[in-house]
Amino acid sequence: MESSPEKRCEDRRNCDAVIEWTYFNKGDCFSARLLNFSKGGGYFISSQPLTPGATVLIRVRDFNSADSVPCDTSTTLRTTALGEVKWCRELGGEPAARFGIGVRYHFPV
Repeated sequence: MESSPEKRCEDRRNCDAVIEWTYFNKGDCFSARLLNFSKGGGYFISSQPLTPGATVLIRVRDFNSADSVPCDTSTTLRTTALGEVKWCRELGGEPAARFGIGVRYHFPV
C-alpha cells in the first residue's frame, strides 16, 4: 500500500498550547490542545468533532513549547486566527482527545 503524498507547503513546529475554538459567529466555545502549527495552519485535538469545510475561530489560552518557538514572524504561532477545517479524524484513546483536526488559516485581505 502506498503512503499518501505530503500536502503541506510549510514546515510544522511542535507545540503544546491550550486553545479554545468556536464555529465562526456561534456562541459555544470548546477547549482543545494545539499540537503543531505553521504559517498556514495547525493541528489540534478536541473532544468534539468539527465539520470539514466549516470556518472556525481559534484562540490560544496557554502556551507551553515542546520545541523552542522561533522568533521569525513568518512561523510564529498566531494567538487568534480564523481558519477552515480541512479534515477531522476520530482518534483512539482518552475521551478528552477523541478527534484530530487539521485547519488551514484564512489570511487577512
